[in-house]
Amino acid sequence: MRSKLPWFLLAASVALNLFFVAGVIYPHVAGHRHPPHWRDPMGSVAEEFSLDERQMQALGALRDKITQRRQAGRGERDGFHKLILDALRQPAFDRGALGLALAQHRAGSSDMILDVSEDLHAFLAGLTPEQKEAFLARAAQDRDFLRRLLFPPSRRDKR
Repeated sequence: MRSKLPWFLLAASVALNLFFVAGVIYPHVAGHRHPPHWRDPMGSVAEEFSLDERQMQALGALRDKITQRRQAGRGERDGFHKLILDALRQPAFDRGALGLALAQHRAGSSDMILDVSEDLHAFLAGLTPEQKEAFLARAAQDRDFLRRLLFPPSRRDKR
């Protein structure tokens, strides 16, 4: 009688290869919301909402303004990650100090959200009613749409 080990290894190899191929193909076939490689959505937004050159320039200016504001905000205050790590480095946990630092961080984030919302509202005012309605419908349907459009990832996030 022949050994069953080679047949078992062959079956295991085929199964693993099928899982690998399915993992590579599935996101493309299913139209996965988060493709494996990040793409800048500006081109697809221009086509989807029929934006003219002036509107695309306004959107580009909005993104640049938001990027500059984010960079300036990062320089002025410590990030959430740094605040938590600093609190964990202390020999004794100081809940009050961490709460105060988080409240200050939250206030700065709230100001930025208000500024971005105001700038986005001004951009939407420059669209036609049909474009604005389609834009808002897309933002309501796709939770990450505005984040991907307005906050392009830093170079570190593009891996």
